[in-house]
Amino acid sequence: MNTKMKWIIGISSFFVTIIVILFILPFLIDFNKFKPQIQNAVAEKMNARINFSSAKLTIFTGLGIVIKDVTIENTDEVFMGTELFKVKEIKFKTELMQLFKGKFVGTIDIKNPEVNILRGSGKTNLTTLAKKESFKKTNEEHSPQEESLPSQVGNSKSSSSFTDKILIKSFEIRNATFNLFNVNGPKERLVAKVENTNLIISNIGSGKDTKIDFSTEVDYSENDVTAKGLISLALNVNTELNGTEWKNSLFNGKLSFDKLDINFRNAFVKKKSVPFNLAFAGIANPRLLTIDDFKLNLQSIDTKAKVALSLLDKSNANINFLVNSNNLAELGEILPQHKDMLLNATLNLKGKIEGYLTAPETLDTNISLQSKLGDSDINLLFDSKSFKPLKGSLKIQSKNLFLSKIISPFMAKNNSKDEEKNQSKAENKEENESPSSSANSESKKQDLNKDEFSLSDKQKKLLSGSDFSTEISIGKLVYENFNFTNFILNSKIKNYTATLNKFSMNLFSGNLTSNMNVDLAVYPIMYNGNLNLNNVKVEEIYKTIKADAKSSPIEGSADIKMTFNAKGYSRASLSKYLNANGSFLFNDGTLNTKSLISLAGEQFNQFIKSGPFSSLKIDNNSLKNLSLSDDKDSKKSLKNQKGEFEIRNGKLIVRNSINTEQGFLKLDADIGIDESLTGSALYIASKSVKEQLIQQSNYAKYLLNDKGEFELTLYLAGTVSKPEVTINTEPLQKRFIKNASKEVTNKIKEEIKKNPEVQKLQDDAKKLLEKNGIDPSQFGF
Repeated sequence: MNTKMKWIIGISSFFVTIIVILFILPFLIDFNKFKPQIQNAVAEKMNARINFSSAKLTIFTGLGIVIKDVTIENTDEVFMGTELFKVKEIKFKTELMQLFKGKFVGTIDIKNPEVNILRGSGKTNLTTLAKKESFKKTNEEHSPQEESLPSQVGNSKSSSSFTDKILIKSFEIRNATFNLFNVNGPKERLVAKVENTNLIISNIGSGKDTKIDFSTEVDYSENDVTAKGLISLALNVNTELNGTEWKNSLFNGKLSFDKLDINFRNAFVKKKSVPFNLAFAGIANPRLLTIDDFKLNLQSIDTKAKVALSLLDKSNANINFLVNSNNLAELGEILPQHKDMLLNATLNLKGKIEGYLTAPETLDTNISLQSKLGDSDINLLFDSKSFKPLKGSLKIQSKNLFLSKIISPFMAKNNSKDEEKNQSKAENKEENESPSSSANSESKKQDLNKDEFSLSDKQKKLLSGSDFSTEISIGKLVYENFNFTNFILNSKIKNYTATLNKFSMNLFSGNLTSNMNVDLAVYPIMYNGNLNLNNVKVEEIYKTIKADAKSSPIEGSADIKMTFNAKGYSRASLSKYLNANGSFLFNDGTLNTKSLISLAGEQFNQFIKSGPFSSLKIDNNSLKNLSLSDDKDSKKSLKNQKGEFEIRNGKLIVRNSINTEQGFLKLDADIGIDESLTGSALYIASKSVKEQLIQQSNYAKYLLNDKGEFELTLYLAGTVSKPEVTINTEPLQKRFIKNASKEVTNKIKEEIKKNPEVQKLQDDAKKLLEKNGIDPSQFGF
């Protein structure tokens, strides 16, 4: 055998051996034995448990390792046992020649993974994933002080030996699915699902232009929001290393919503034909992240921003931004309900944020906004030295602000009429409940009280130590059916106390001024202050309180002044805890419902017609001529009517005396916050009314009291708009009988005096009785 043949056989044998080895290698190497080590490594660093069915070496589909049926479960206390991640297989591909050199140089490929993000108890299973001990250890290892120590050299060599062996050239995740759940106890509710998510990182390496491409298909529809289409992020990063340490990275990118359809309550409508993207560029190093080129591409809006973020010093940030446009008309395409308003509209928004993002109490924020939208204009300045606690000020100035036109399209449409019907049905149901269900009814009422405002724990932290002032001045403010002019608000929040130093505006065709102190730390909230209403239209106030009312029982202008204190703001709380003292004066006005006197007259007329004295030998026809006049004109003048009032435990205490042409009325009544009317009143007819009754029938004088007055006692019920009146008829009956009997006796005595013979018989009888020791008065003498 010649030498050439030997070489051929040797080389052939070598390749055959290699092929045989490669063929049997996957069966010889068992990567499953590394499973406990992998699981321990994950458990040591994370609150998670990793599991997989098998790990095998692959040859024919590309040299690498395939891990099958990979799952990761959460092990923290909040999300214990829930699944975070699962995928059928993960492929690690490597280059053969590099593998012979003891290095792993290749790619990672993950297809169709599913990630479950759970949210509950103010946390997510992503934020609880890393162990605190591991995080602290990592921070200690990368602290700036230790970077300069000589001992770090050894660690650098160890890190170098590891990074020299492994080099990932590309990383791909394709067709991933993200599920977002809200967790309430053992129940999980799917909130959102994002499918077809892809992440490709290619050309990985120092000094290379690494490309990161992220894209996802969104199909979301919930709470008046729909979003469908593609969101993509293209990012180019060039990273430089100093040995094994990161030196810096130059980056530029574009976040695109161009191919996304968005609809929010038909107020914000962005179609795929409308470009909408963010372009940015900057540099990052171990100490600082800087974005100095930022642009928002959305119609005519011009945006500039600069961001400087310290990565070592507690995320110390310096952010400046500017958004402006001299003509917002093009935005009418995406804000269709504001289209007319955006013609010749302008926007100038400037902002600056400085401080530590990880320590909100140090943030120094300044935002100014000047804008003109249709007939509205606004000039806003927000300045804050701290967010937690809240310290700063807010100033707003405007000549005209049509707030409804601006914000109403973005607000949820409420079916107030349907809600009122449902509430009415619920109230009727409660009224018809049996005694056995009264406990449940009370429980429901207690649940309704939970709707009272109270500070959450986060809000308490925000207000603890707070010092925030607000100054608002608006010439004309229009919101829904409210039209305010000369609106001024000057307030201050310090700790948990809110002080309304000045609150005034033209309202109800008059003027309203008030000041108030509010204690936000208690439940329900407590407040006190004063309220002055000058020359206001009472009917406008009534229709504001009862929007469904067709008319007001009282019309006219009035001055109302009062001091008040209360707890809570719901009807249930105000009906118990509202207290006030005040006075009123009607400059002019009318009562549009039948007066209490008129209603009492109707009751009196019914009493007379019922024939209450039919058993007496009187002329009933003459008696039935009596009628307490019922004025057909229900409108009564209230001009110059004045008095004082008191609200005690949610009820208006009416203790007024009123003089009218019809007589004197003394009220002893209570009016609830629901308009309910209870109590009584005393009516004494005027001289003209009394004479009119006597002219109608001589029997009218039998109904007068000992003072010669026509007096009625009224019992009140119903509501203010529909009062119900009944009269106490018992005193009338007693007076009639007493006065009639007295008149008959007097007539008999007069007849006796006129007849001498009868007089002599009376005197003889009187003497006879006295002689026998009997009191003559017992027999009417």
